[in-house]
Parts: sequence; C-alpha cells; structure tokens
Amino acid sequence: MGRNSRRGNALIEFTLLGVPLLFMTIGIVAVALDMWEYHNLAYSTEATARYITVHGASCSANSNSCTIKVKDVAAFFESQSMALNRSQVIVTLTDGSGATTCNPVTACDANTAQFPNATYNSVGSDVTVKATYILKNPLAMYWPPNRDPANDFNVAATSRQRILF
Repeated sequence: MGRNSRRGNALIEFTLLGVPLLFMTIGIVAVALDMWEYHNLAYSTEATARYITVHGASCSANSNSCTIKVKDVAAFFESQSMALNRSQVIVTLTDGSGATTCNPVTACDANTAQFPNATYNSVGSDVTVKATYILKNPLAMYWPPNRDPANDFNVAATSRQRILF
C-alpha cells in the first residue's frame, strides 16, 4: 500500500508549483521587456532633443550649414530607438512656431521642413520632443487572441531643451 499510494505525486506537485511558476516567469520577462522599451523611449527622446539643441542658427560658423530638417530629426530618433517598433511610435516636435507630429515616426522620413523653424532657431529658444509608444499588457498574453486594443496602453516621454548653438 505504501508505494502505490504515492503514485502521481510528481504530477500534482508540478501542477501546483510548476505551472504558476512558469506563468510568473513569463510575466516577469514580459514586464522586463516593457521596461526596456520604456527606457529606450525616454533615452531616444532625450538624445533627440539634445541633437536638435546643437543644430541651431549659431552652429553655422565658418560657412558650416548645420541646420536640420524634420526628416533628419526623425532619422536620428529612429537610430536611437532600437528596442521600439517604429510603426507604434508617435513623435511630436514643438518649437515656437508650433508642433509637427510624426504619426508614426517613419511618416516624417521625407519631411524637408526645417526644424526648428528659422524664426525660432536662435540660442535660448525652447524645443520640445514628445514621444508616445503603445505597449502590450503582459497579462493579456494569457487570454488569446492578443489583438484586442483594450489590452494596450500608452507610455510617453518628453524632453524640453534650449538651443545651445
């Protein structure tokens, strides 16, 4: 009776401990990836704002033409955002003349408008870069199909800088 009464213990122990542990591990990895994506969004936004601030009107010393266009800013943001799906990133560039929205960021790859605008390109003028990104809720992967937009949430990062050169 002793040996036969212990049959199936491993299956029950795995069910009680292994399956929840597996779900927790998958959830932790999913949250870690989301945190990495958010960090990359914040970093890309900050780096892009700094890129803009060193390309003001005064950087044209010694006949150097270093004014930039919206497409240059979008390309720089894309180069800094390796963890992000570029089709889900919305970037808004704001200077004294107003805002330019790239929805998604790749939509501005051909925009040849100068940024910041020549009127608001002087040293000390403010520029703002705001980026939003759609993250998937990591718990939603347990309820397929994972295509429901209600399971998504937006994260945003903003950087405001003053033109230096």
